[in-house]
Amino acid sequence: MENVLEINKKEKIIKFNIWYTSVYFIFYSFCGFLLETFFGLYTKGVIESRQSFLFGPFCIIYGIGAVLMITFLSSFKNKPVVLFFGSSFLGATAEYTMSYLCEKIFHFKWWDYTGMYLSINGRTCLYFAIMWGILGILLIKYINPFLDKIIEFFKEKIDIKILKTSLLLLIGFLIFDAAISAMALKSFYAKIVNDFDLDVTSHEYSNFNIDNELFSPSNMLLIYPNMQIAGTKYNNTYIDSLYTNHRTYYIRIFNSNRKL
Repeated sequence: MENVLEINKKEKIIKFNIWYTSVYFIFYSFCGFLLETFFGLYTKGVIESRQSFLFGPFCIIYGIGAVLMITFLSSFKNKPVVLFFGSSFLGATAEYTMSYLCEKIFHFKWWDYTGMYLSINGRTCLYFAIMWGILGILLIKYINPFLDKIIEFFKEKIDIKILKTSLLLLIGFLIFDAAISAMALKSFYAKIVNDFDLDVTSHEYSNFNIDNELFSPSNMLLIYPNMQIAGTKYNNTYIDSLYTNHRTYYIRIFNSNRKL
């Protein structure tokens, strides 16, 4: 009995350890990028960018969702019904919150579920809530325990200072990537405001246009191929329908018009 309590106590400590949490966020953001890439291939027949930032192969909504599930649902590992509904709620909440904040801060939409069954303002819907629930069960019962074993293995084989330094460098890269991505999105929106005379009352964008190839329509559409404008007279307009002479994918594998 004491051994079981000690194991449970150790698991709880691990879940709230900042180092473990950072690994979870980075690892599952990368897994989300891979999952989204395959989803894009299946639905559109192309290999396209599904990353959240300019440089790193990370889709952070998955990292956020995974961290929330691990933090709040790990103690329900053997209760699949609780796991399913808890994961559905946390995943859908994270998805809705992220969509809302991105719209308010950057004036773009990365996804829009309008028209799907039980869609809430196009930010989340029943279909993807169910997907979050399934992912949560797989994550808590199978995937994350295996990841914890891998982390423990590396802790035994590699000096902890080297591991922490490597992780800090990766975190630093993510912070830099997020910061320059935010600047790129602000600059890109400013260009759209100026190029298409959007009805924006704020004057902040008249002085925010940065002339840099990294932030150009050709590069931004390659990185964010599915973005829409939020608000203004072009609300829900896909950016690639405004800048029509730029490629939005890396490779086309096959032609597909699959719809959800």
